[in-house]
Amino acid sequence: MSLIGRQFNLHQNFGPYIIRSTISDELHKILLDTANKIRKNKKLKKDNDYRKSLAGNLTEEYSYANAFTSKENKIVEEELTWLASQYTKFSKIALKKDLGLEPNQIVIQKPVWVNFMKSGEWNPAHNHTGDISCVTYLKVPKEIEEENYTSEVSSKSNTPSAGKIEFQYGDHIGYCNTGVMMNPREKDIYFFPAKLHHMVYPFKSKTERISVSVNFADKLNAMRNLQARGER
Repeated sequence: MSLIGRQFNLHQNFGPYIIRSTISDELHKILLDTANKIRKNKKLKKDNDYRKSLAGNLTEEYSYANAFTSKENKIVEEELTWLASQYTKFSKIALKKDLGLEPNQIVIQKPVWVNFMKSGEWNPAHNHTGDISCVTYLKVPKEIEEENYTSEVSSKSNTPSAGKIEFQYGDHIGYCNTGVMMNPREKDIYFFPAKLHHMVYPFKSKTERISVSVNFADKLNAMRNLQARGER
């Protein structure tokens, strides 16, 4: 930026790195079909109820444990792990530093889980285990985004947030943005540091949004932790 003969350079050197991409049609179909299979199977629905392990205030959250075929499981792991490796690759370039996590060291922390979010439900501020996390969206009805522009509640607000995901980081000081809100789209996938606090705001529309979350770990660190003995 140049003003009255002077050069001004804007530096955005602080804070975590978030990347937004998309999943393939094949992965989307496997995750969505299997999520619906769990929901319709009484035994899987009971065995895979994952709510006690999660922060969400949702009536339906299920792990995918024992729900994929071996072929499906291979596709899921390969694509998600590859996407996570791209996150580490581009983060390293953007941040100009060694993150200590090489793409070929990344493993999925089981289980992968699915969230069925309905009207009035929400996910409070929380973070995840592992080193990297992601969330991808299998179904995003247009009514949720439109609520921010048409409803009496959200459209009159200076921070319309119905159904949005927000990532938060840092101290509330002047000239500093400590959070970013995003409107998810179907097949979107967000990667972010696992310890980054984030939340999902409720929506009022009588519909349902389906998302899937995954955590990733450094394989070498995970092995060291499993083999650790005595005091640390």
